Amino acid sequence: MTGLPIGDGRVIHMVGIGGAGMSGLARLALQAGYRVSGTDRTGSSVLTDLEALGARVSVGHAAAAIGPDVDTLVVSTAIGLDNPERREAARRGIPIEHRSELLVELMRGHRGLCVAGAHGKSTTSAMLLAALGDASACIGATIAGGDGTGAVWGNGEWFVAEADESDRSLLRLEPEGVILLNVDHDHHTTYASIDEVEDVFAEFLTRVPGNGMIVAGPEPSGDTRAWRLARASGRPHRLIGEAPDAWARLGLRDADGVWVEVADGRRVKVRLQVPGVHNATNAACALALADWCAVPLDLAATRLAGFAGVGRRFEYRGAAAGVVVIDDYAHHPAEIRATLQGARERHSGRIVAIFQPHLFSRTRALADDLADALGAADVVIVTEIYAAREANDPGISGKRVADAIAGPTYAEFAPTLPAAAAAAARLVRPGDMVLTLGAGDITGLGEDLLRRLEYEYQDQPAGGGASHSD
Repeated sequence: MTGLPIGDGRVIHMVGIGGAGMSGLARLALQAGYRVSGTDRTGSSVLTDLEALGARVSVGHAAAAIGPDVDTLVVSTAIGLDNPERREAARRGIPIEHRSELLVELMRGHRGLCVAGAHGKSTTSAMLLAALGDASACIGATIAGGDGTGAVWGNGEWFVAEADESDRSLLRLEPEGVILLNVDHDHHTTYASIDEVEDVFAEFLTRVPGNGMIVAGPEPSGDTRAWRLARASGRPHRLIGEAPDAWARLGLRDADGVWVEVADGRRVKVRLQVPGVHNATNAACALALADWCAVPLDLAATRLAGFAGVGRRFEYRGAAAGVVVIDDYAHHPAEIRATLQGARERHSGRIVAIFQPHLFSRTRALADDLADALGAADVVIVTEIYAAREANDPGISGKRVADAIAGPTYAEFAPTLPAAAAAAARLVRPGDMVLTLGAGDITGLGEDLLRRLEYEYQDQPAGGGASHSD
């Protein structure tokens, strides 16, 4: 493993070790010679797998979980100052390190590549990893070869990582190459406006060396902020899309794939298993950076053939009573629009969306836009808000989103996940595609719905469906 860092037995304790980002870091750290312990709120197969690799894990947060040999506590921004393990580390004088600092340590000895942007980072990072062939990676979603995490050590010189703008931690990274997919206003407790988001991405691009590379994608909204930042960076850049100075554009798309047409005359077809023009664009961005990394374009496209996505990105969960269930992480209006557009490409029947809003702040700021995006489905069920790291805000509810969805889409509010599964079982009919959407714990709802359908409709088709006037 080229450039593999050696932990030299250093003991790190990771709070929230079972999370998508932290579990990948834990896996890499274990393989790099660190000794790892950690806690998470609930048990999971991820914890079991990490334990099998040598981590010391426990369920529940408690000061006693920090052993006497711990050298460093590793936390994400989601871990508050009142966390008992964080308080215990401060009491004992144990250094507290943000997870991005551990990522920087693990990337040393490699040549870093980062994928940034408001949407599509995990999928594009996994596409870039595939196109490179034998790179290392730390991605915020489960990937092939990651043993239930988003992390893998390769033998090559490149290391692919997501650049997280949500807490500005991307400014700790020093990549040689960057893909900036898009610029959009999200993380409303961190950024007051899209201009602040743009400023952070602009600063991040200054961390690319003068001989590095920036690849910029087209904005889903038609805006050109990512292109503008790439042009203004003073670094070499490659634009993807219909810009006059674009490095490549998307050509003909058909059931067999999409053509990527490079301005120098090269042309390659990419065959993906994931739907949507946004994924075709993600693939073109990954090809552009892989090409800069000296991977022949044809070879990179061949490696991308059959790319089936990452965990919780249009992930097939099963079928019952003639109903297909898909799970997706989409929780921002732009992501919901892209996911539903991809579903329309893939499925000719009705689309039923079950949406769990994520964060009070995001829902308050984007309720109408969320409703507008969800209106692309035929039937929508909206649950109560998943608070995550935020305190309860009685002034905003998921019902606000449901009530704002206009006809002819049928919409209703189901406050709990069991209520949403029951509503879906009542509303679906054979030939429907159900999408569970959100960044919270809605990911388990699909299995619940499938069990209900299998039980309730063993000898008959699923329920009769609904119209907006029902």
